This record gives sequence, C-alpha cells and structure tokens, in this order.
Amino acid sequence: MKSPQNSAQYFFVLSLVTVIFLILCVIQDSGHARLLPALTLLPSYPEPQVPPAGASVAEDREDRTDIDWKTMPRPLPEPRWPELDHDMATVPLWPSDPACAMHNVSFAHRASRTFLVSFPRSGNSWTRYLVEGATGVATGAVYAGENLIHFGMRSNMGKLKGKVILVKIHFNTRQRVPDNVPVILLLRNPAKSIISYYNFMMGKGTVKRLRNVTYDSYFTENFNRHFDRQLQRWTKLAKDRLLHSRRLLVIPYEELKKDPIAQVRRALAFLGVPADEGRLECLRRYSEGPALGLQRQVDPYTPEQKLALAKAVAEVSELLRERNFPPLPAYD
Repeated sequence: MKSPQNSAQYFFVLSLVTVIFLILCVIQDSGHARLLPALTLLPSYPEPQVPPAGASVAEDREDRTDIDWKTMPRPLPEPRWPELDHDMATVPLWPSDPACAMHNVSFAHRASRTFLVSFPRSGNSWTRYLVEGATGVATGAVYAGENLIHFGMRSNMGKLKGKVILVKIHFNTRQRVPDNVPVILLLRNPAKSIISYYNFMMGKGTVKRLRNVTYDSYFTENFNRHFDRQLQRWTKLAKDRLLHSRRLLVIPYEELKKDPIAQVRRALAFLGVPADEGRLECLRRYSEGPALGLQRQVDPYTPEQKLALAKAVAEVSELLRERNFPPLPAYD
C-alpha cells in the first residue's frame, strides 16, 4: 500500500507532465496558424484564390522593384494547341502575302471559355484580331449583332460555345462573368476611351468606328452627363475584375500599342497556347489590323473632371498592386 506522501508526489508529477504537454500543443498550433495566411495566398490552377477586398497579396511576396508589364499571373497552364473543328469554316489570315498565306484562322472544337473584358473603345476588336492571328483560333462576342472578325457571320454564343478562344464583353457583372472564369482585362486611359465612346454613340457616319462629333459638342451638359456615367462604369468594370476574377491577366491598351507582340505573348501564355514564331512574325507585319478607330486629339475636361479621372486611375492602380500587377501607365 502506497503512503499518502508517495501518492501526492505521483499526482504532482502527472499534473506537471500534463501542463507541459498542453503548453507544447498550444505553441505548435499557434505556429500553424501563422502559416495559414501565407498558404492561402498561393494560387492553384484553374481557380486560384482571390484575397478578400482590402487585403493585400503583396504582403507575403518578396519586395519587387523591377515589376513591369512582362509579368504574368502564376502558375501558367501547360502550352498546347487547341483542337480545331474541321467541319467549320477556315479562313486565310494574310492570303496576299506568300510568306504568310499558309496561316489560317479556324474554330475550335472544345475551347475553354475566357472573357476579354474592356470598357468600349479600348482596343477590344484589335486585341481579338491579334489573338486570332497568333493562335489561329476564332474569337467571339456576347453581342449577337456583332460580326465575327474574319467570318461572314454574326457572333451567336449559343452556337459558338466551345468554338472560340476569347469572348468579348463590356459592362460586365459577376453574373455575366463568373469569378472562376479566366479573364483578360484590357484597360485604356479613361480620358481617351470616354471621348472615343462619346464619338461612337453621338457621331454621324456609316462606319461606326470612324464616327465623330463637332468640337463644340464636348462643351455641353450632354457630354458632362456622359462623362459622369461612363467614368463610373469604367471604374466599376476594372474594380469588379480586380476584386473578383480568380484568374486574371491585365493588358493596358497603351502597352499594347507600344509593343503588340510582347502583349500577345503574354496572352498566349495565359491562354495556354504555344507561341508560333512564324505566325508572330507575320502578325508583326500586319499588327495594325482592320479595326483601328478614329484617333482624335481633344481635351474637353474641366479641372474637376480631371481630378475625378485621376482619382479613378489611382483607385484602380492600387487594386492592380494588390493583385501583383504594376500600376497603370502615367496618363498625360
């Protein structure tokens, strides 16, 4: 029979061991907790996680001072050529050039859906032309009345589902562009795109992209209302994609104009299509394409409107930084 003194000692040792074990468990758990935020910031294809609004994804990454518009969201899909639908039309891209006549554009057989999101008059049609030239696969639009670029037919996405590599859309919502669908976001200086869109809507002429208005019409209440409405739409469009799209590539229109082939290479990598150097060389020769609109140089904005433009650009640039993209280029 154990003495009361031995029993007390045995109970004390057992209690001490239990306390030490509990302390070790707490320390281990707290260490794991510190690791979780870093782990959740690592994306996985095809549906990387997006940080909640207000959270910065840059906090857990190395400080990068050399970031530019050659950077890409990671990880990238394995490059492979899309399967083509040989029962649908095929059109030569540059038939009059013997060095490029062999390059065609066709419809895909089972292409995954990727949206090309932009505010109107931001280079969407030009970007689609460049992507078609680089990939050999047709692009489409959610708008049924719009003609396809290289085909004599309307864009009917009910019939073209899985047949096109990019789908154009403006003024998107989260219902029309779900968070888990890959998006290429095309951003242009809002001061330029708002004027171009005003010309497009209010101008006269049979060629829509070349429509124009009189100089005096910019200094009217009609233009002021247009500015207020469209700047709000430009800002919302950019914010919606930067906050909610899980897989996103951003292409500034100004960078696209500066070096179209460099931005096309980024789009190819994002889409998971190999770069065909022969196609890219021909595309370099014919990079302008058929979709260039009227480039009018005009500055109708009041000081208050210029402040509103600068504020919108600054807000979007901050969201770009949080998604590890560079801020927008400096706008004059």
